[in-house]
Amino acid sequence: MSELLRAFLENERGIKRFLSKFLMRSQDVDDIAQETFLRAFAAGAKNDVLAPRAFLYRVAKNLALNERARAVNAITDSLEDSTNADSVGVKDQPTGEEIVHSQQKMALFAEAVSLLPPQCRRVFLLRKVHGLSQTDIARRLGISAGTVEKHISVGLLRCREHLRLRGYDELSDSGGPRPSTISKQSSHE
Repeated sequence: MSELLRAFLENERGIKRFLSKFLMRSQDVDDIAQETFLRAFAAGAKNDVLAPRAFLYRVAKNLALNERARAVNAITDSLEDSTNADSVGVKDQPTGEEIVHSQQKMALFAEAVSLLPPQCRRVFLLRKVHGLSQTDIARRLGISAGTVEKHISVGLLRCREHLRLRGYDELSDSGGPRPSTISKQSSHE
């Protein structure tokens, strides 16, 4: 039995627990855990792996981060595809500047979500992206509905604050930074 296979079998549960910090769905955790072994085994066939356990965790982390980035990009792409001028009540096409501001704001929002604590992030995404009810989220994660509500509130507040600190004011007409807001922030900081 190869060292990598032995290390994987001995650490599979730990690797899956580690992956669950990055990934929402248990199916994704299982898929990435399997992919971790396959990639590590392929790399081990070409080169000697001196610390198989550490190598497996590094491969798992890289794959999980890639998967998370892919998921965020997929959400962003689907949001961009689903918004058209008629569905949001806008008569004219957005200007290039509005598109750039929108993309910047979406990137900052994705960044804000990624900075949330893991459990808060899971709850927030299940509610705001996947549209699950608070009851369904509570049942799925084995937590109380009150805890779900708290996580959603914390997620909203932290995301809003993250955007505000970077000059995006929800009251802004263009959706971009308001110069007055930025200059006020600069004078207070």
